[in-house]
Amino acid sequence: MPTLETIRIVLVLVMMCYASYSDLRFREVSDKLWIVFGSIGVIITTYDFVMAGLSEYTFLGLISIGVSTAVSFGLYYAKLYGGADAKALMVISVTMPLYWPAAAIHPFTALHSFMNGLLISAALPISFLIYNIVRIIKGDRIFEGLEHEPALRKALACFLGTLCYDAKMKKFWMPMESVLDGRRRFMFNIFVDVEPQIDRDRAWLTPGIPLLAFITGGFVVSVFYGDLLGFILHKLFSV
Repeated sequence: MPTLETIRIVLVLVMMCYASYSDLRFREVSDKLWIVFGSIGVIITTYDFVMAGLSEYTFLGLISIGVSTAVSFGLYYAKLYGGADAKALMVISVTMPLYWPAAAIHPFTALHSFMNGLLISAALPISFLIYNIVRIIKGDRIFEGLEHEPALRKALACFLGTLCYDAKMKKFWMPMESVLDGRRRFMFNIFVDVEPQIDRDRAWLTPGIPLLAFITGGFVVSVFYGDLLGFILHKLFSV
């Protein structure tokens, strides 16, 4: 018979995999998903806390839900990601408040899933940098029309995106440049906003990869491998 922890892991995985697929395919996740899985999570966690009674486990679980929800919606209201990301983290925290992965520095499931996801997403800018360097070596003039931009801004652009020759055909890609006083300029905007229209074929773009996909990966890594930030800190500060 599966344990309560196994049931929680399966529930979160099913929810996050479907949410990631929906976000990647349609850039939209129905609130029904969060309501259904959140309701199931509340029932499971309430039962768990009632059985545990007024214990340290219960208090730590309640703290996890409170802190995770506050952080999740704090980042949303700061416009650092979308509402679906905040709802996902909240439902994860309600469904599975506590989990101690390998090398964990805390047991708050939603938060170390989120941090793992952010660390996994670091592979994307590294990939862009390598890709852009290869293009430059091959003689592709990716900075044509942007020669006046400082070297530091060009370097930053290489981490965040690339020059596309079919920009208007790219779906769910965001422009990295704008025209100011008749000159093209790089535009770096970390805040979530309405997806702007791209009005030309040749332009620097960055992909709008949903954070939900990285959070899902972060949860999987957390459960089956461990807390990546914890591993890094242990490596840095271990004697």
